[in-house]
Amino acid sequence: MSKINDLIAKSKNGTEIIVSLIPLNKLQNTRQGLKEIEVGKRVLLQSGIEVDLNLDGRTFYTSLNQLFKLDHRVI
Repeated sequence: MSKINDLIAKSKNGTEIIVSLIPLNKLQNTRQGLKEIEVGKRVLLQSGIEVDLNLDGRTFYTSLNQLFKLDHRVI
């Protein structure tokens, strides 16, 4: 799995963590067979855990009530 870039995510209480964005791939069925298509991004934490971005493309939860926010929207 290749890392796209390292970003700093901040929480409301001031905690900062370094995360990486990785592609979210899904399999698409074509006439030539299955093909992997990138449909979005996921967040890779330093601990190795992958979490999904929220629908706004900027925030994600690391655990219950632990919301982190990126500086800019991820496309």
